[in-house]
Amino acid sequence: MPFFQNVYIADYRGSFPLGDRQKSPTYICPKNAGRGNNIVVAWNKGPYDLSGNDSDANSSATLNIKLAFDSGDFKNWGTVSVDISAGADSAAAVQAWEAVAALNADTSFSPLFTASLNQAGQILITQKAPVTRLHFYIANGQAEEKLRFNQRSGVSELPTYCERHTVDNGHVFIDSESLLVLLDPVSNVDSAVIDDARDFKGNKLNLDSGTVQADWELLGGESGLFNFQKITVDIHDRITQIIEYPAGAGVGDFSRKIQYIYTSTNTKPDQITEIPYVLTSGDLITP
Repeated sequence: MPFFQNVYIADYRGSFPLGDRQKSPTYICPKNAGRGNNIVVAWNKGPYDLSGNDSDANSSATLNIKLAFDSGDFKNWGTVSVDISAGADSAAAVQAWEAVAALNADTSFSPLFTASLNQAGQILITQKAPVTRLHFYIANGQAEEKLRFNQRSGVSELPTYCERHTVDNGHVFIDSESLLVLLDPVSNVDSAVIDDARDFKGNKLNLDSGTVQADWELLGGESGLFNFQKITVDIHDRITQIIEYPAGAGVGDFSRKIQYIYTSTNTKPDQITEIPYVLTSGDLITP
């Protein structure tokens, strides 16, 4: 089960195409609470140690800005990369104003964006073109590991099916919402993003990149389309009991117990009963 990050200002709301009249669970990845339509803010104020590499061994001095410019459907993306330590007195202690100066001096950055400082000393990046012509977000890793423009981006564990709605898959699937970034728990950079994920107030969500759920677990027993059956047989290899419950249900959840009664050594049951049942730990099975 993948983790995803929402780098935009609209919540992602996705559902499995279950064809299930009982319920279609909705999965949400909250919006990025650290940006507006045309602006992003860095939550760390500096100074920044950009002298070495990030946790995936790439240069900490480089800030990567992903953008889609004048592409109509915003599904073709490129990258603007800027060394924000350029011109600083020390790469080990880059001041926020020095990072701003480096950004504005960069010839690939300055035609599209303006960097500035707010009264709190945070770095702001504002796009020059209207949002109808330019979409952008800050890529994880490298300088972003120190500046944290994405600190309050929504992070959620979603079904694998939601990969079709990532920015990278925007040009692959016609229905892609192109809102999400897929996070890889194996990457040191991405695992840190998951573990440090926060809500819009800055409170940690306590997500664990080391604990990845399967798609069926995220169903949480809310769909009647996918069911598990724990089957008991007797010494004659006849089914005597089935505990049936929706995928992802847990202890204390509602389920169904089916019992089969046989006469003597008959192979066909004389009686079948289906009754309400509450799950216990011993009833649960794992694919």
